[in-house]
Amino acid sequence: MAQDNVDVVRAMYTAFAERDRATLLSHVDPSMTIYDRPHHPEASVYEGRDGFLRFAEIDWDAFDEVRYEPQEFIPRGDHVVVRITQAGRGKGSSVGIEETIVNVWKLRDGKCVELRNYSTMHEALEAVGAGE
Repeated sequence: MAQDNVDVVRAMYTAFAERDRATLLSHVDPSMTIYDRPHHPEASVYEGRDGFLRFAEIDWDAFDEVRYEPQEFIPRGDHVVVRITQAGRGKGSSVGIEETIVNVWKLRDGKCVELRNYSTMHEALEAVGAGE
């Protein structure tokens, strides 16, 4: 079960990189909820499959290049914690960014039902009830 969840999440990053909306949505439950990082200045909550696509398209629209490179996958029950390097180059400004963020995916019956974003591994592991 844990490896199955990791495989689904890994497929999400591949589909995101390819901007493959159909594959992304095939792994998303209709009740999907996405939460921005709690301390992000424009933190939002996105709901459903349409909300998931809006969340993805924000980065696709803001950057000429955007990459989410998973560094590690940590299964924790029905969650998968993923440390990623986010990198991109802004449209128009050509300003490059690179930062490490942590995604916490919750899965049910092989589908992603929740994505929470954190700035640190400590925050993410606390969210799933595990110490660092």
